[in-house]
Amino acid sequence: MKSFGKTKQIATLALISGSLLWSSASFAHCDSLDGPVIEDARTALNEQSLKPVLKWIDPTDEKDLKTAFNDTLEVRGESPRARKLADKYFFETLVRLHRITEGAPYTGLKPAGSASVAAKAADKALSDGKVEALAQKLGENVTNFVETQYRATIQDADAESVPDGRKFVANYVRYVHAIEEIHNIIASNHDAH
Repeated sequence: MKSFGKTKQIATLALISGSLLWSSASFAHCDSLDGPVIEDARTALNEQSLKPVLKWIDPTDEKDLKTAFNDTLEVRGESPRARKLADKYFFETLVRLHRITEGAPYTGLKPAGSASVAAKAADKALSDGKVEALAQKLGENVTNFVETQYRATIQDADAESVPDGRKFVANYVRYVHAIEEIHNIIASNHDAH
C-alpha cells in the first residue's frame, strides 16, 4: 500500500509538472471533441440522462445545464442539422460550466486530437490501469528539465555585461519558478494526504 501511495504522488507530480515539459496550445483537454467531458456528454444525450455529466460541473450550475440539455433533446429530432447544432450547444454549455469549476475561461470547443501529449498519456494510464511507465517517463523529463535549466542559469551567473546579465535573469526566473512550481505540487499533494 505504501508503494501505491508513493507511485500516486510521483504520478501526480509528473502529470502536473509535465505541463512544463510538454507544452502545447492547450493544457486542458476538457474542451476537446474527443476529450472525456464530451465523451460523457455524448453518453448523456444517447441515454437521455444528465447523470454522466453532472460530475463535471458545480452543483450550482445544474439548473443551467439541465435547461441546455432539455432544449437540446427537444430539437435534436427535427433534422440532422438541428441535431448537430443542438449537440454543439449542449457540448459548449457543459464545457463552459466545467471550465468555470477549473477557474479557467471558456475558449471554445477544440477539434478532436487537440489534447496535449501529457493529457493523452494521463488518460491512457487511467484506461490501462498502469501509471508506472508514465511516472517514470515524466520523472526523467522533470530531472532533465531541472538539470538543463540549472546549467543554463549557472553558465551566466557571473555575467559582467548587461545583455549577459539579462540572459542570466531570464534563465534564473524560469529555473526558480519551475522549482517552486514543482515544490508546490509536491507540497500540496503531500498536504492533501
